[in-house]
Amino acid sequence: MLSCSMALVFTACGSASPEAGSSAAPSAAATASAEKPITLKLATWEQPSNLAALTKINEKFHEKYPNITIKFDTSKPDAAYQTLLQTRLNANDADIVTDFAINAKKDWHKGSAVPSLQQYIDAGLIEDLTGQDFLKNYDAAALKDSMTYKDKVWGVNLGKVTYSGVFYNKDLFEKNGLQVPKTWNEMLAVAQKLQISGVAPFTMAGKDVWPLNMVAGGFLQAIEPDVEGLDKKLWAGEVKFTDPLFTEVLTKYQQMLNYTEKDFMGVDYASVVGRFASGKAAMLPDGIWNASAIEKANPDMKFGYFPMPASDKPENNQTFFGKYDMSLLVAAKSPNKEAAIKYLAFISQPEMYSEFINTAGLLATQPNVTFTNAFLQEMAPAVSGMQLSMENIWQAPQGSGDYGGSTAPVQFLKPAGLESPQEIVQKMQQEWEVEMKNAK
Repeated sequence: MLSCSMALVFTACGSASPEAGSSAAPSAAATASAEKPITLKLATWEQPSNLAALTKINEKFHEKYPNITIKFDTSKPDAAYQTLLQTRLNANDADIVTDFAINAKKDWHKGSAVPSLQQYIDAGLIEDLTGQDFLKNYDAAALKDSMTYKDKVWGVNLGKVTYSGVFYNKDLFEKNGLQVPKTWNEMLAVAQKLQISGVAPFTMAGKDVWPLNMVAGGFLQAIEPDVEGLDKKLWAGEVKFTDPLFTEVLTKYQQMLNYTEKDFMGVDYASVVGRFASGKAAMLPDGIWNASAIEKANPDMKFGYFPMPASDKPENNQTFFGKYDMSLLVAAKSPNKEAAIKYLAFISQPEMYSEFINTAGLLATQPNVTFTNAFLQEMAPAVSGMQLSMENIWQAPQGSGDYGGSTAPVQFLKPAGLESPQEIVQKMQQEWEVEMKNAK
């Protein structure tokens, strides 16, 4: 298992007891420090901005509750984390866990696997938080869309993210007389001019694969915005992967890969921000959460973020698509359940939540948050109308393979892989038909 453990170690600084005969009541800190020491195990994935934000909250939480220490239990943000999460919950070896939105199965998903978080709730591994007072601090729609299942609330979502956008180097754009592209043809023209000038148009983290798949979602939804309708039609057999839509998505994605820096398939996600921040490439298709990492890597860099203009229709390229990102949930069988709920209540306070959001670089799920980060101030109006991505709706049939289990398996494209869009959509449809037949 690709996992590691990082402990936030603090010294419990208890106050001396009042002198005999004194009428002074002990302070809250003194009372807390006299309580039994507790270590809360918080399972989460390795994402620098999120970990930095949680670390700040943890330090302040420990100041208020000196007897409680938070210990991170982490792994990479891919299948390794899902393995870690499953292992910890089944072994009752976690107090607080992070995941995304619940994303329960839809009525039309006959034969699909039950999403893991839905399974954990059904198995009694996640604590029901319905009625907790701190839930009132969150936007009601965000709670309903992200953390409500069977009319109960199972956690708090700490922020939304869009990942259908493109970071761009403003200085390189200005130097080359470029404007933010509004259509796919304009995007290709920008890429061509950058390449001629000797600048790599794009950089991407191909080594980890999942960043490639993540970016593909923005292509699909720009070309076909009604993803819920598309999902229903796929499951009803009214749309096939061999239809022109999916070939268009893969063809345009391959065109982007042709303008991506050489050897991008050897670049991992931990390195890609540095490559963009150092000017090795003019654009980085990625999630908005990496804005703070870019700022840290190059504080003097001027950069912006625009929707991936994958459609030929300008009106389709004005919307960002994304999902609910990090959610905090309490393990139902935690021996420290009361302390874990205290932690969720603490981070949910508007002041603490605002600090978390501004450090993590997420979009708020609480109202009236003031952004201190200049980039988020600039982006907040543009992303206020963010639409949920296909990821929040899509379910693949149980037992799906690499082709039929994805709406855009772009990792197989040339030059990333060895296949053409036409070859890939044929395999997607073949696998899908087999999976649907087996599911019946």
